Amino acid sequence: MPMFGADQLLRLNFAAFDKAWMLNYAYSLLRESKTLTEWKKDILYFIIDYLSASDEIKATTSGSTGTPKTVGLKKKHVKNSALKTVEFFQLQRGDNVLLALPVRYIAGKLMIVRALEARLNLYAVPPAMVPAFDQPEVAFAAFTPSQVAALKETDKGTGLLRSVRKMIVGGEAIAPQLEAWMRSHPTEIWHTYGMTETITHVALRKVNGPEASSRFVPLPGVKVLLHDDGTLIIDAPHVGVRFLKTNDMAEVFPDGSFTVLGRKDHVVISGGVKLFPEQIERKLSDVIGRPFFLTGQQDDKWGQRLVLVIEGEPEVPDETLCSLIGRYVSKFEVPKAIIYKKKLEKTASGKLLRTV
Repeated sequence: MPMFGADQLLRLNFAAFDKAWMLNYAYSLLRESKTLTEWKKDILYFIIDYLSASDEIKATTSGSTGTPKTVGLKKKHVKNSALKTVEFFQLQRGDNVLLALPVRYIAGKLMIVRALEARLNLYAVPPAMVPAFDQPEVAFAAFTPSQVAALKETDKGTGLLRSVRKMIVGGEAIAPQLEAWMRSHPTEIWHTYGMTETITHVALRKVNGPEASSRFVPLPGVKVLLHDDGTLIIDAPHVGVRFLKTNDMAEVFPDGSFTVLGRKDHVVISGGVKLFPEQIERKLSDVIGRPFFLTGQQDDKWGQRLVLVIEGEPEVPDETLCSLIGRYVSKFEVPKAIIYKKKLEKTASGKLLRTV
């Protein structure tokens, strides 16, 4: 019997019950329980939606490159995406998997679909920066880098991370300090590349262990190439994606692997030099030591000037900080201005908004 647990846990044993039974169970819970928390309702409503006769589901984009929007995704493609992940990570019927992401977004939806289609045992907890979970070991889980960064700071969070055998981390770049910590972690950790339109990840890179790499490797059946403007193009027929042009500037290697340089709309061209803020940020993450980002502003002399935006108040004179930064980056990558903001804004899904 599925375990409809306390407010902080919902366990659904898809290994023991078929889809028709689970559909009726979801309906009955929504009908009979007057105390359901919203995050549990979201899960149950999605199960009903996925198992309904409609051939599409709806998903909300993250809003990192504009206003969040709702897109329709074919269920056959959603299923294909789910089973690709199950096959890649060699998940077996009855394995425990953990859902700690909002079901509003595609990453949360796909964890449920994987459990449904591969007959896995799903543990779901309220989506939070520090998810609370102290159940038995799980075979597979998905987190954002921000969640992992927060979890590793507490004993309970570290225990949760150690209870996961295989973990995917995605939705944003992984900060260098966090990746350094991940390299020595016993859990098998993979960084994902994908988006709502590709129905989560279409490429992965190993973060730790002997196969650790800075390059993403496309999943079987997925191909990538570069557009004339340097942006990545994705061809993934199994999820209905044919030559999708992304906004990610990339480098593609002869073996088909690739690295992401940064988003096209983030590139700063200053004095004729093309600068990739995300790459410079990786070099400076240990130097600045608090939330920050780099962006471009129009400038009469340079065309654009590189600007450093830091959360909080100044701690040293700007000239001193820029001099320190100059030890770690090229002269072109030293910001020409520094702006301080009380709090850096984020989207509803936790991604940084690069607004000045």
